[in-house]
Amino acid sequence: MYDDYQIMRRCIDRAVTLERHSGRFCRALRRSLPGLHRSIRLPRGDGPKHLTGFVIRYVQAVPDWLQRLEILCGAAGLDLTTVRELIRCAFAQPPERHPEHTGLGALLDEAYLAHRTLEEINDQLQPACGTPLLPMDPMVANLVVRELLGEEFAAELDAISVRIGRRFSGLQLSPDSLVALVLCKHRFIETPGVWPDFAGRLDIALRVPLATPQVDTSH
Repeated sequence: MYDDYQIMRRCIDRAVTLERHSGRFCRALRRSLPGLHRSIRLPRGDGPKHLTGFVIRYVQAVPDWLQRLEILCGAAGLDLTTVRELIRCAFAQPPERHPEHTGLGALLDEAYLAHRTLEEINDQLQPACGTPLLPMDPMVANLVVRELLGEEFAAELDAISVRIGRRFSGLQLSPDSLVALVLCKHRFIETPGVWPDFAGRLDIALRVPLATPQVDTSH
């Protein structure tokens, strides 16, 4: 199990180091920023640099969050081996769909799939657990990345994550399993800094579209 997480972290470290030396992903963001500004709210200053920092933290969070979810599920007797191996393979061999999608850009695809899968599993297990397993709300971060990936491709990844999440639908936990899971969860909640809201901390959010006023033409 731990070897898989080490593989993910090494892949991420290589991509981050490559980006810091080449700046390729940041340059691609700079070219696409005029279109992104319509939907993504950025702090003042160097927008592409802020977004690149956000993406790095988004990608780096995957192994930590996945590992903690696997530990939580393991405490309740639930097996996440298949999910972990799928995400590890995706990180180890990210497809190069486009010349710009190498290094950090390629891992962003896989990170979005991983985060959305965690979100789906969390939602499916919540009825059995009576509480969310992961004490963070990744919705804003996922929606920002969705804008970076494009609606069509993100929808394909969403469909995969939904299929994976359905494997955990309707599960029933024994009282002993539920107690073990809750105790394990409390240990994580008491650990500061484990669940960062990096979108909020970096002041990156989605713009809320203004509703178009409806004109009454009935008279």
